[in-house]
Amino acid sequence: MIEFFQITGSASFAARMALEEAGAEYQEVNIHPRLRDEPASFGEVNPLKRVPALREGEVTVYETGAVLLHIADRFPERELVPAVGDPKRPELYRWILWLADTLHPGWWPIMRSAAANPEEPALAEIRSQGRAAMDRHGAYLERELANGPWCLGERFSVADLYLYMLTGWQSYIAGGYQLGGENVRAHYERVGARPAVARARDLDDLDERQLRYHPELRAGVPI
Repeated sequence: MIEFFQITGSASFAARMALEEAGAEYQEVNIHPRLRDEPASFGEVNPLKRVPALREGEVTVYETGAVLLHIADRFPERELVPAVGDPKRPELYRWILWLADTLHPGWWPIMRSAAANPEEPALAEIRSQGRAAMDRHGAYLERELANGPWCLGERFSVADLYLYMLTGWQSYIAGGYQLGGENVRAHYERVGARPAVARARDLDDLDERQLRYHPELRAGVPI
């Protein structure tokens, strides 16, 4: 049985979608975002105490991109990743690494709050530069997604799940933000319509915009 260490409505949502797409049997271990020393097993699986993280027997995996690739390889019959030797395999690596290294952290400057940095002029400049960078990322996605309905063209993969989650984070930006254009929006709608993705949203207490129905709770527990 896979142990799935997660915080509802966080980056672990990508792993939840992949587990649901894979039809995996898993047991969720809910981590309180402010009490990451509990349970102690979380630190054993991921010493950085970040989600998502998986443990199955002696195998442990953490970091979102690595978790997604592991789930896809763990359940090859679900075809969530091209096989080794398939020309699309390197393309998948490129997508996962770009999403993890560029788009995922690209949201942080825009999400910064005044409480994090009380110097409003400096904060405004950080946000402005962050939005300009995200605009460039959105333009890149528009070009890439013009080649097919999915990240890998005609083939659905875990990269689409990762991109779906990160696109949804636009809902968290104060004042609003739209990542990319029509191609990104259409991709978001296609992924969101998949039954496994809808199940994952329900399990994470998320609506179609990835906003929490109960923002004061995580896995039913007050934060």
